[in-house]
Amino acid sequence: MTPTNQLKELSILNQRKTQTAEYWQKQFQVTSQDIEAIYQQIIEQNQAVKLEDIAVALVQRHCDAEELASRSELQEGKLYEPKGSFAVDETLIFPALEYAVGKVTASRPGRHPDFGSFNVITVDFGSGDNREFAANFTHDHPLNAGSQILASVEGLKSPEELYSAYREVISKKIKSSLSRNDDLVEFHDTYFLRAGLNEFHEGLFNIADAAIDINQGPLAIDDLIEQMGMFSNADEITDVARFTVNYHLANDERFIDVGPSGQVAWYLERIEPPEVTHPPRRLQVSQNDYDPAAFDEDLYTLLAEIDDEVTRPEDAAPADPTAKKTTLVLNYPHWRVGTLPITPKTRSFFPTSNYNPVLFEFIDGRTGDTFPGWTVSEHNYVFGLEEWYQKNKLPVGAYIILKRTNSPMQIVVDFEATRTQRDWVRMAKVVNHKLTFQMNPSPIGCKYDDLMIIGDATPEDTDKLWVTAEERHRSLFQLLCDIFPELSKLNPQSTVHAKTLYSAVNVVKRVSPGVIFQELASHRCFIPMNHGYWTYDPTLRD
Repeated sequence: MTPTNQLKELSILNQRKTQTAEYWQKQFQVTSQDIEAIYQQIIEQNQAVKLEDIAVALVQRHCDAEELASRSELQEGKLYEPKGSFAVDETLIFPALEYAVGKVTASRPGRHPDFGSFNVITVDFGSGDNREFAANFTHDHPLNAGSQILASVEGLKSPEELYSAYREVISKKIKSSLSRNDDLVEFHDTYFLRAGLNEFHEGLFNIADAAIDINQGPLAIDDLIEQMGMFSNADEITDVARFTVNYHLANDERFIDVGPSGQVAWYLERIEPPEVTHPPRRLQVSQNDYDPAAFDEDLYTLLAEIDDEVTRPEDAAPADPTAKKTTLVLNYPHWRVGTLPITPKTRSFFPTSNYNPVLFEFIDGRTGDTFPGWTVSEHNYVFGLEEWYQKNKLPVGAYIILKRTNSPMQIVVDFEATRTQRDWVRMAKVVNHKLTFQMNPSPIGCKYDDLMIIGDATPEDTDKLWVTAEERHRSLFQLLCDIFPELSKLNPQSTVHAKTLYSAVNVVKRVSPGVIFQELASHRCFIPMNHGYWTYDPTLRD
């Protein structure tokens, strides 16, 4: 029978429970037999196994178990595949024929002009139903591809497809189960048997600490192992040795991995900036609930224009992963703590990791000098720019330019320089424990967003006011009612642009543009005046 004719005889079976969301989301549990299978998977590979590979194998196990449970006749014989060898009187199961059971009654040589020699077996299905099938046929054939192709033919999702569809819940249950098992150890979602680790003693920790210190920078895992003297030459380093060192260093508070995805680079936590693991309070948002459906067209457009990491990705400016450079506007919180936001627009420019902060190099676009930068993907910011901002006297509202280089671990940071001149700038000042603004001439040597620019000659005083506002839990609505008049007095029309309001509010309270816009749209005392401008009527205050 040709492969085409065999495919025509396949039928769609009743839906299996392992093909449903109900099973994986509610019924699936990791059993003791599953744990034993994971042990065997690690032993057979003799290396750490990724969570994804463990998960796919377990999905396959549960699917196979359901087949065995629902098709008890499978225990009566051997599954038929054309590549197999079968003896006379052997009982075979044919999954492609509704799991029909037959017995081999004869075997003879066969030959095909294109495929050469193979065997032809005669199978008796009972009641005189004898049919012939290929055996020892090692060429491409849909039934030689195992359960994955068979599942596709039957209209079933493969284990890989099932895992992809229910990845989050399956991974969570497997990780939870493995974390309670003392026989298994984990590093970056890869698992190995504790008993299989190489010997590791306290002296190796000390050697690793000294090696990184002397290097004055991170060390890749192979370089560190070589420095530790675990092998006489680099060619002898094994995957088990790499996992052993990675696991032990990850569980020692002295060390931190600062490598990007797919790489491990060990650094010392004592010389790591605290902002890398503890987000600056200036960047922390207490709440981010807003409804874009309540915004007019101007506000929704502005929502995407403002470069803020806490704006929902679906509301932010679209990403262009092929762009060689991108420009963003510096807001007050990031200016104050020396950071930049990671948004859909900027994310692809920075090396990232799902497990740790990443240490890379900024290249000063003005001078070519390099300095360290840190990607903190968990909280969507990049740290390390405070001195660069100060050196170049960049104001809030400055246009910051990011450029790719030939190395993913180096990013050019630049700005649009101009001849320094004195421009009229909104200057923040604390008067009687209140944030005020006035227009003052200030030397500016870069291009900037006129709607966002804010000067602050006494940031220490502003910090104290910010802390006070936080401690008193002043509502955003109260702040808007206080700040709006301060800004409106700077404009002959007494209007304030929504971008300007966002920039000013973030001097004393970290708030996303969406939440500010929600307040504007929710209170009748704030009146839209088209093109993003608003006015404020205190007599209509709620």
